[in-house]
Amino acid sequence: KFHEFADDQFTDGDGNVYGVPIRFGWYGYSYDSREISEDHEQSYAQLFNEEYEGQIIMYDNHFKAMAMTALYLGYQDAFEGQRVTLSEDRIQEVKQTLLDQKPLVQGYMAPDSTYIKSFRQGNHIVGQSGRNEIVDMRREGEDWARMAKPKEGELAWFEGAVVSSESDNKEMAWKVVNQYISPEVGAEFAKAASTPSCNPTSNENLSDDLQELFGFGPERLEGMIPFKAVENEDAWISAWEEVKSA
Repeated sequence: KFHEFADDQFTDGDGNVYGVPIRFGWYGYSYDSREISEDHEQSYAQLFNEEYEGQIIMYDNHFKAMAMTALYLGYQDAFEGQRVTLSEDRIQEVKQTLLDQKPLVQGYMAPDSTYIKSFRQGNHIVGQSGRNEIVDMRREGEDWARMAKPKEGELAWFEGAVVSSESDNKEMAWKVVNQYISPEVGAEFAKAASTPSCNPTSNENLSDDLQELFGFGPERLEGMIPFKAVENEDAWISAWEEVKSA
């Protein structure tokens, strides 16, 4: 699967690979397992559930909020090309869905520390989030925080290492890249940043507890959709601004 991501994200127009993914993370939604059962249907529908009115958080970001909503609406095909492509009709449908959701939302916020503070204070019980927020909370003993695996798919980011076309010593540069993705170095990166390595064999150098904490398994890859540039992003931004100002 990572080879597919490399071909898609780190290959030039002639098919030449100039880099590889080193580590990665993903965005979906998280929930308070004290309030929402762990055996609930894991779907973005939870973020539109009237039962949680006033207890839902969304990212204050046009791409993350609208892309998630597009997945919820079944527009997975929009993510298959080199760019994320939504027709004008679909953009309007995404906008209307977010407008309909707005009365249920406690707020729109930035990730990481702001999200964690809100979650800890009980301001929301379910929210659009990345895995890093939840890993940080669980590392501090807050085991009730859970990251779901939505059936519609998850947006994934990759940190890569690339070899410049201007490099004077490409062979040595690739040796350095290979070190980054070696099992030993990959495991050390994972420990330092709580972020999985793109080399699955790095897990052999991590304890079972750390592997469970990071929340990564081979089955998770199947639902991952790499971040991509957006076609007609101005239309996305305009639609998002209408949602925010409504």
